Amino acid sequence: MPYYKIIKLFLIFFLWVSVAFSQNFPSKNYTAADELPNNAVRSLLIDSNNILWIGTENGVIKKENDVFTNFFEEDGLALNNCWAIAEDKNNNLWFGSYGEGVSIYDGVKFKVISKKDGLVHNEITKLFSYGNYMFVGTSNGVSMIDINTFKVLSLNKQSNNELFRVQNFFEYKNQIYVVTYNSGVFKILIKNDQKALVKMNNHKYIYSIFVDNDSIYSSNKGFFTKSKIGDYVNEKNSIPLTKLGHSIIWEYVKGGDHKIFTAAWGIYDSNGGIYEVVGDLLISRASDFNVLSKEVISLAYDATFEKLYVGTKDAGLFEINLNPQIKFNRIQGESVIGFAKTKNASAILLNDAIVLKSAENERTITLPQLKKWQENYVLKTELPLPKHQDSFYELDYAKLAKNIRFYDIKVSRNIFWVNTNIGLFAVKDSGELLRYLPLHSEEINFTETGNLIETNPYGGVRMFSDLDDFNYTYFKQENSQTPTMVVNSLQQGNKTYFLSVFSGLFVWENNGFKSYLQNGIWNEKKLKHLTALGKNMAISNEFGDVFIVNDEASFKLLEKIPRAKIQGNSISFLKEYNGTLLIGTEKGLTLFKNNRFIFLDKEQGLKQPLLSAEVNQNKLCVGSNNGYYNINLEVVSNSKELVNELKLKEIFINNNTIPIGQFANKEKINLAHDKNTILLEFSTNAHPYPNKLSYQYKLNVNESWSNPSSRPEIFLPYLPANDYKVEVKVLDQSTGLSYTQSLLKLTVLPPFWRTWWFLLLIMSTIFMVVYSIYKFQIRHKKEKIKEIYNTETRISKVIHDELANDVYNVMSGLEAIAPAETMDKLEHIYSLTRNISRENMEIDTGPGYLDHLTALLSTICPENARLIISGNTISLNDLNPEKKFVVYRVLQEIMVNMKKHSRASLVALVFSEEKKYLKIDYSDNGEGATKQAIQNGNGLKNVKNRIFSVNGKLTFENENGKGKGLKIKILIPV
Repeated sequence: MPYYKIIKLFLIFFLWVSVAFSQNFPSKNYTAADELPNNAVRSLLIDSNNILWIGTENGVIKKENDVFTNFFEEDGLALNNCWAIAEDKNNNLWFGSYGEGVSIYDGVKFKVISKKDGLVHNEITKLFSYGNYMFVGTSNGVSMIDINTFKVLSLNKQSNNELFRVQNFFEYKNQIYVVTYNSGVFKILIKNDQKALVKMNNHKYIYSIFVDNDSIYSSNKGFFTKSKIGDYVNEKNSIPLTKLGHSIIWEYVKGGDHKIFTAAWGIYDSNGGIYEVVGDLLISRASDFNVLSKEVISLAYDATFEKLYVGTKDAGLFEINLNPQIKFNRIQGESVIGFAKTKNASAILLNDAIVLKSAENERTITLPQLKKWQENYVLKTELPLPKHQDSFYELDYAKLAKNIRFYDIKVSRNIFWVNTNIGLFAVKDSGELLRYLPLHSEEINFTETGNLIETNPYGGVRMFSDLDDFNYTYFKQENSQTPTMVVNSLQQGNKTYFLSVFSGLFVWENNGFKSYLQNGIWNEKKLKHLTALGKNMAISNEFGDVFIVNDEASFKLLEKIPRAKIQGNSISFLKEYNGTLLIGTEKGLTLFKNNRFIFLDKEQGLKQPLLSAEVNQNKLCVGSNNGYYNINLEVVSNSKELVNELKLKEIFINNNTIPIGQFANKEKINLAHDKNTILLEFSTNAHPYPNKLSYQYKLNVNESWSNPSSRPEIFLPYLPANDYKVEVKVLDQSTGLSYTQSLLKLTVLPPFWRTWWFLLLIMSTIFMVVYSIYKFQIRHKKEKIKEIYNTETRISKVIHDELANDVYNVMSGLEAIAPAETMDKLEHIYSLTRNISRENMEIDTGPGYLDHLTALLSTICPENARLIISGNTISLNDLNPEKKFVVYRVLQEIMVNMKKHSRASLVALVFSEEKKYLKIDYSDNGEGATKQAIQNGNGLKNVKNRIFSVNGKLTFENENGKGKGLKIKILIPV
C-alpha cells in the first residue's frame, strides 16, 4: 500500500478515535422557557461572592446556588436591556443599560445615573472598575463616576461627528486605555485633577480586546490579532498584523490551565460559536461543551469551581464544568454495557462490538467476527453440540450477526470471557480467539482453580473440568442445593458465590454447591447484585436494600443499609474501591463508607442510564448510552467540606418583609407576642452543586433536628413566647459531610398579661383583696362581737342597776337583823358593785379596789377554797374602761365556772405585765371537768368572746385532771 494511503488511513483512524472517544464536559442550558426572562444574554459577571449576574435584553438575573432572582424596571433598574455589568471595590453592582444610563445596586435598592446627571450618553456599552472610579463606556463617549460620591465627570472627545463607541477598557502601566470601534485607541490622562482623552493610534473596527500578561488580543471583522501591549498602544498608524482565526469575537475569558476561550458571532456569517484559542488557531468547543449556538456574545469564568458561563444571543445561557469530577467519553451511537481488564489490556463491551486496548494496539471485535468464529467451530468440531433436551439452555445456531446480544464480559487467567446469546467466547488480550464454547448462559463464573461454572436458569448447573473434551459435572435443578435463576456471581478466595432472584445465596465450595436459604443460614431470597468489600461482601436485594456480610469462617450479617438511605430504589450495580462501597441506582451513584454517604448524579454530570461499571485503579468507569463516564474515586471519596458559612438573607414576619439591616449588629431579635409567624430565608457560601444540599433546623439545644428540607428556609408559625436559638445543619450529599451554624437568636416577648411584673401585680392585687376581705371579716366579726357585747352590757347595766337598788334595799333591811360577819361580806359586794359607774361602765381601781374584788370573787369561789390574789394591780390603770370591764367580767365568768366544775381547795390569780399585755394567770388544784368540757361551756365561750373583742389572748397551759388542777393564761393588750 502506498505510503500516502497509509498516512491517510492513520489520519482517518485518528480522527475516528478522537470523535468516537472524545471527552464531553457536563453542561446546562438555561433559557427563557425556564429560568431566564430572555434568551439574549448580553453580559455576565461573577462577583466577589461567587454569585453570577446575567444581563439580558429583558432584565437582570442573579444566580446564587441555582436560585434565580429577576430584577426589572419596576424593581428600580434603569432599563431592562442590560449590556454591561461590573462590581466596584465597595461591592456595589453596576448595570449598564442600552438607553437609560447606569443602575447601581447596593444589595437593597437601585440608584440610577443618566445623562441628566452628567453622563455623556445613555447607551452603555462597557463598564470598567479601577480604583475609586467606575469608567463608563457609551455609544458616544466616556464618563468617570466616583464610586463614593457618585459624582460624574464626562471626558471630552474629538469634535467630529463620528460616533465615539467604546468597546473596551484596559490598564497598562497604571494607565487606563479606551478602545473604540472606529475612532482608535485612547489614553485617559489624569494630571492635577484634570482628566482628558489622548489619542494613541487609529486602530479601527475593533469589537473586543483581551489582555494576557504582556500580550493583547484584538478582535476585528472576521479575524483577531495578537501583539505586545506596548506595540498596540504606541502605534500611530494602523499597521496590518497577522490575521488569525475567523468570525467576530465579542469577548475573551481566561480559564484554568491558561486556556483562553472566546465568544464569537459573525453577525451575517454562520461561523460563530464557542472557541478556544490554541496557539494561532481558533478551535471550536461547541461539541465538547454541547453549545450549538452560532451567536455567542458574552463569557464569564468562575475560578472557584472552574465553570465557564457562555451567553448567547438566541439560546440563553450555558454553564460548562471545565474540571468535572465526572468526565464523559463519547462513543457516538454506542452503548457501553461492560468493562474488563487483564494484566496487559482493557476491554470495553459495546452493544455491537468489543474494543480491546493495549500498549501495542487497539482492536475492535465486531458482531460479524463473533458470528464467523461460531460458524467455524460448528463446521470443524468433532464434539457433539449441546442439546436442549440434555438440559442445556437453548442456543440458536442460525441467529444472524445483527441479532447477537451480549450478556457480560469477565476475566479469568488473563483471558477475556465474553458471554453472548450465540455462545461463550474466550479471547486473548491481543484480540485473537482462544476458544469458543457452544454454551448459552446468562451468568458464568469460575472456581478458584479456573474451572468454568455455567448456569442455566431452567436446567441446573455445570462445572467443566476439561473444556477441550467438554467434560463437566452436572448438578440437577431438582436438587435444593443447586443454584437456579442465577442473576449474578462472584469468585472470592476459595469460594464462588451465586445469587438467585428467587432462592437467595449459593456458594461453590469443596466441589459442591450449598444453599444458604435451604440450610437455614440466611433467609434473604430475592438477591440481585454482589461485590467484594475487603474481606466482606456487599449484597443487594431486589427491593434496594444492601447487606454487608462476612463469610470467612461462618456467615455473619454485619450491617444492613436500608433503601431509605440510598438515593434510588433499583440498584443497577455494586462495586468496591478501597473499602468504599459503590452503589449504582436509577438516580445516580452513592459512595458509602463509615456511615458517610456521597451522592453523584446528573448535577455533577452523571446521567442515566447506568448500564455497567468497573473499577480501574482509582477510576470508576460507568457505561451509558453513547459512551462512558470516568469518575476519579480518589477525589470524590476524599472530598473536603464545601459549606463553611450560612448567611441570613431575608426575614418575613407575619408575611411582611423586614430589612436585614434593621437587625444588623444585634445579638438577639426581640419580637412582640403578636409578631410570631416568621419565615427565615438563608443561603450558604457558593456551592458547585447546590441541589445536593438539604437543611435541618432546631430552635433550642435540647431539641431534635427537623426533617431535612431541600429549601434554604425555615417557617415558624405562631411561635409561643420564649427564647430561641435557631441552629441550621446543612447536609451536603456531594461530600457526605454536614455543617452546623447558629443562624439567629430571637425572643418572642410574652403579652403584658403574661409578664412577670404583671403576674406579680395580679398576685399582689389578689393578695390585697384577700387580705382586705380577711381584715373586713375580722373587723366585721369584732363589730358583731362588740355589738353583742354592748347589748349584753346594756342588759347587764339594767340588771345591775336593778340589782344594786335591790341590794341596797336588802342591805338596809338586813342591817338590823343579820349577824355582823355576814354584813361585812355583803358590804364588800355592795361597795364593789356601787363603784361601777352607771354612765360609762368604768371600774374604779382606786384604793380598796383589790379588797373589794377579793371579797367579791371569794363569794363565787369554789366552796371551802382559799382565794389568793396577788401582783401588780397598778397596771390596771393602763387599761381603757372597756378593757377594765372585760377584765372584771372575765374574772367573774371564770370564778363562776370554776365553782360549778371544780373542787379546788386553792385558787390563785396573779396579775403581771408581759411586754405590752396585762397578764392574768389563773390556777387551781381542783379535779373538776375536763378542759374540753370547760371550753365547750357557754360561760367560757363568753370569756373568749370578750377577750377577743379587745384583741386579747386566752390559752390553757395544761390538761385538767385529778390532782393536777387547771391553768389559764389571759393576755389583755395595754
